[in-house]
Amino acid sequence: MKKVIKQWGWYKVLAKGDGFKVKLLYLKPFGKTSLQRHRQRREIWVFLGSQKVKIVEKRQWHQLSNAGNKGLSLIEVQRGICQERDIQRQKI
Repeated sequence: MKKVIKQWGWYKVLAKGDGFKVKLLYLKPFGKTSLQRHRQRREIWVFLGSQKVKIVEKRQWHQLSNAGNKGLSLIEVQRGICQERDIQRQKI
């Protein structure tokens, strides 16, 4: 599992198959992803260390952010067509 470094932290793909992908994401303190949406997949976020779960539907704008001074880890389960080219980012 290769760690992919991003400005907001990193992620690793844990599993993938036909119609799904599972990632481990780490957001560094005060990190945030781009505001984005996907046309062909939904996502389920399971925040580690808490009982919080969030479902992001297809075409729903969303952004992960960590307002705390400690790192934040979560599992992201993607369902549908799980390709990076499906990301549409909000231009500011």
